[in-house]
Order: sequence, then C-alpha cells, then structure tokens
Amino acid sequence: MCPTDDAQWLDRASVQALAFAARRLLADPVAVVFAVREPSEDWELRGLPELVVEGLGDADARLVLASTIHGPLDERVRDRIVAEARGNPLALLELPGQLTPAELAGGFALPDGGRVAGRIEQGFVRRLESVPRAARRWLLVAAADPSGDGILLWRAAGRLGIAADAGAAAEEAGLIEFGARVRFRHPLVRSAA
Repeated sequence: MCPTDDAQWLDRASVQALAFAARRLLADPVAVVFAVREPSEDWELRGLPELVVEGLGDADARLVLASTIHGPLDERVRDRIVAEARGNPLALLELPGQLTPAELAGGFALPDGGRVAGRIEQGFVRRLESVPRAARRWLLVAAADPSGDGILLWRAAGRLGIAADAGAAAEEAGLIEFGARVRFRHPLVRSAA
C-alpha cells in the first residue's frame, strides 16, 4: 500500500513517477492511493480508477458540530457553520473555535468572505501564536522537512539552539504529534507554521 495524501501539493516529477508505478501495478496486489482536494482535468492521475468522497450530509455535519460545542449554539449560527463547512469534518471541528461563546449563542453571523481552508489556516496561525516562541521555532523547523524524520528534526533543532523539550508545547496544543514519525495534525498546520 502506498498512500499519498494531498497529492495536489506534490511536485510534478513525483506525481508522474507515482502515477507511472500505479499504472503498471494494476494487475498486482498493490494499492497506490492518491488523495486530492479537487479533481482536475489536466492532472497526471487522469485515467486511474477514482472514487470521489463527498462531504458529510447536513444531518451528520450537525452531529459532528454538536460534538465539539459545549454550550449554547444558535440555530442560525449552526446552519451557517454547516453551510460554510460544506461537509468538511475538519472545518466543522475548527470553525466554531474561531467564534466567541457569545457569537455561538447569540445568533451573530459568521464573517463573510474568505475560503474555509483560509479561515481554518488562520485559526491554526492563532493557535501557533499561543505557544511559546521556542515551540513556534521548533514547528518551523518541522515544517521545513516533509519527511517527518524525528532524528533529523531533533538534530536540526539542536543546531539552531532550540531546546529539546520545545516541541512538547506544540504537541499539547494539538498542532503536531510524535510517533514513528513527526506528523502535523493537518497540512494546514504545516502551512501556517
């Protein structure tokens, strides 16, 4: 299995190489999975089998939204968040955090303008600003290396004089997670960093 998330952000040579391999492996028990945000007609992956994953329906979106809000939520605000999110679970989890409890409960409209992804990224920027400076520098170093190699990250941070425990604040803020690899919660966190 070769999963590739956010393939639209890969460089052209990498996409071409992976697509070449995927086309040759159709008869073998190997899966090459590409995830892209929006299909494109001039995309190198054209002609491969595809499955379009739609967003959540309104009823399911309301359930996800209700699971994240622990206070009063005005019906008009709820409907606006559901409409803005267009079934995107991440948007349903992140957009309410950009509103005050009074805005959630009082029926104030969400700000107009801006893409949902842009607003979510701005939410991540605000969360980045809330962690200590050393943690932000550590996240910047992590964002510069797409491999997620923890050893490389710790070495680079050490050479830059960033304390070894600086990443803990970023993990506590839910921006990054440590495991076999260092992984951002979402590619928009990397972009925000």
